[in-house]
Amino acid sequence: MPRRASKRRREGLGSRLRERGRQVWRWFFPPLVPLPEGARRVLRTLYPGLDLDAVSFHLGMPHLLVYMGGVAITLPALLARRRVRVYVKPRYWDPESVDGLGTLAHEAYHALQAQEAGWGWGPLRPFLVLYLACSAANGFRYRGHPMEEDAYRLAGYRRSRFESTFSAADCAAMEQGSAALAAASSDLRFWRKLAASTPLVKRFVAPEARRLWPLALLGFPPVALWLLVWGVAASILWIARLLVEAGGAAAAGLLWVGGLLLSSIARIFAPRHAGP
Repeated sequence: MPRRASKRRREGLGSRLRERGRQVWRWFFPPLVPLPEGARRVLRTLYPGLDLDAVSFHLGMPHLLVYMGGVAITLPALLARRRVRVYVKPRYWDPESVDGLGTLAHEAYHALQAQEAGWGWGPLRPFLVLYLACSAANGFRYRGHPMEEDAYRLAGYRRSRFESTFSAADCAAMEQGSAALAAASSDLRFWRKLAASTPLVKRFVAPEARRLWPLALLGFPPVALWLLVWGVAASILWIARLLVEAGGAAAAGLLWVGGLLLSSIARIFAPRHAGP
């Protein structure tokens, strides 16, 4: 009887450890969630230039980012050159409603910005460099951030064009009417935005300028220094995220393997009975 109780305890502890390992994994790596076909069609109509196949949607915010207070966030994938990941808190995942789809449309606009800023490789992510540079120029305030303001003009706020147009519509009506709101491009010009965020330079950059010469800008010390500063900052954040997620994956794996070993040991050393 004591041996049976000990076996049950080991098996129970093994199961709990495996479940804890799954929970740790989900905390670091929120699960993929399929985008309903209706919502997918709306986003394709809104952003014909977006490679939606390279955008994945996840239910939940990853690890420490859950404490930032936002309802969703868009990040370039750590290792995949082309992929962009959109994370949405579970309570705000509602792609069948106007508000829920407006949130996805806002984040999809950021995905379009990420693609138009350039794919990048490893820590060299133009989208992240530019986002940090614009944040610094805006005093690290969310409100008034130029890349956020561009996205909010179309979706993500009750007065945005998307929400105000479809205030009481269903998904089918949104799909039919979203062609009128379509944005072929986010109009994100990396060098123009970078120069417009650079101290001592931004006052000389016209917001409507369509073309700036990168080599000429890099020859101008303030722009080159600004690019270097936020390129280094983006690289540090990328490496920190890589280390955090690698540590999370290792911890989840250790818990799961430890639980599996305990359960296996309990089965191997279980008492055998000759018969009834």
